[in-house]
Amino acid sequence: MTTLDPPSPARRLSAENRREQILEAASALFIEKGFEAVGMNDIARALQTSRPTVYGYFTSTEDMLRALLAGRLPAMWERLRPLLPASGEFHAGTFSALFLALLHERELLLLLHSGGGPIFREQRADFLRQLQEWTTPYRRAEARQPQTLHLITLLLEAAAVEAVRGQQSEAEVQAKGKTQARVLGQFIAGGMAGLSSEI
Repeated sequence: MTTLDPPSPARRLSAENRREQILEAASALFIEKGFEAVGMNDIARALQTSRPTVYGYFTSTEDMLRALLAGRLPAMWERLRPLLPASGEFHAGTFSALFLALLHERELLLLLHSGGGPIFREQRADFLRQLQEWTTPYRRAEARQPQTLHLITLLLEAAAVEAVRGQQSEAEVQAKGKTQARVLGQFIAGGMAGLSSEI
């Protein structure tokens, strides 16, 4: 009796699942090699499929990147939204909680920093604008120091990206992040309190 090989994953997957598989492979390659170093051939090779199969879903790596960010950024904001204090009063714990939550967004943060072209600059600027909107309780301080909110958001993002870089596991990132979050929160809150007292 002859045993048949199981059908290939390409035949078993629905179009939606195949599209998501391509996006997952693209994301992993963009993070590992840098967006500019990845071509459609690399993605096809990683999936052990043909280039025409990949082109059947996406016209370019830029198309894949846009799909990845469009699908994942809104979901991230929804996960972060509950961390914002209903009272509008930010304190050291708020910044610490936001920082720790950003560490859980490791893949997305690394993806946002996997290239330097126009798409990345635009998406990172949007990311920072959204973070800045969430720090609006400090608008009073911003009137005295126009760059304050921008610096806070840059600091939060830069600290989170630096914390998730490397080959550490998610558990290691979170364990180290707790100390970093406390220090970062105190640093930001202390600096903002100092600015507010001068106004």
